[in-house]
Amino acid sequence: MSKTLLVVGWDAATASHLNLFDLPFYDDLDESGILKPESFWQDREVDSGSAWTTITTGLSMWEHRVATLSGMIESPWQLRALASVDGLVPRDFFNTPARIWFRRLSLGKQPTNADIPFKRVWHYVPNALSAFVPLTHPPKPTDGVTISGFPSPDVAVEPKDLEQEITERYEGEPQRKFEDGGLRDDYVDDLFSCHEQRLETVSWLTEDRDFDLIFTVFTLLDRLLHVTDEGDERIKQAYERIDRSTETLVDHVDPDDVLIVSDHGMKYSPRWKWKHIHDEKSGIWAGTTDFGISTHLDVTPSIVSYMGHEMGESRYETPSSTGDTEAMERRLEDLGYL
Repeated sequence: MSKTLLVVGWDAATASHLNLFDLPFYDDLDESGILKPESFWQDREVDSGSAWTTITTGLSMWEHRVATLSGMIESPWQLRALASVDGLVPRDFFNTPARIWFRRLSLGKQPTNADIPFKRVWHYVPNALSAFVPLTHPPKPTDGVTISGFPSPDVAVEPKDLEQEITERYEGEPQRKFEDGGLRDDYVDDLFSCHEQRLETVSWLTEDRDFDLIFTVFTLLDRLLHVTDEGDERIKQAYERIDRSTETLVDHVDPDDVLIVSDHGMKYSPRWKWKHIHDEKSGIWAGTTDFGISTHLDVTPSIVSYMGHEMGESRYETPSSTGDTEAMERRLEDLGYL
């Protein structure tokens, strides 16, 4: 008998924050723990592009080559050499992310999903829905449904014939800045609206089709924490909203089990364009059963095994396609990643 698994990414959910708030669904889960990145990132500010690619492929950064949302590994020896000394470079230098800039010196082109020739977890598990997972533009065909995630320049859907109906429900992530670079007054309100659209879209897709695997990511916490100060009441509201949204999906889908994962935590350290920055030591996982995971590398193998499949060949062969890197770069710049 087939199983149904709901995986919800709580992007930037932080262990210390989860102890502060009353989150009925999360608090009722049977299992939880810290989810660390792969070893390279365990003492470095982990990048979301690398993290989500590792989480969804089960492969190390050195295999899939996505180092950051803005750069791929083209010279591993050079990155390793720089990495051996980048601990000497301060995270912040006159309020700029010096270590990130230093690391970028050794990186190549900005990655798109077309540059990652490996299967994601929804390629190993038939009849899967992947929605809003970062760095999945352009989406690759499956026998299920894929909606591209940040930094997708537009809402791209596979299969294509669903795109119009989905874009009627989901408009994509809101712009953060005015043209002059200032934070838009309505940006935070728009983040909450975007979250609601994502919830509505996944709920609509699962009304008439019983997917075996649903893998979706909520980025509300990450976007909000980057632009809000410590103690802001809206942080509590965001955690509570994501908790309720996850419970709503559970009630709607009625899965056999649920797994929550975050790619990293956050800590308050105002600099440059951001208030909170990524904390590689405080990402989390939680679930209705023990999935036996402790690092990003464990997530895909655990899901595939739980669903009764084997990983086998990891490479994904598809007709060549390219992503719109200029538009993706503008999205990254708007959110402060460049």
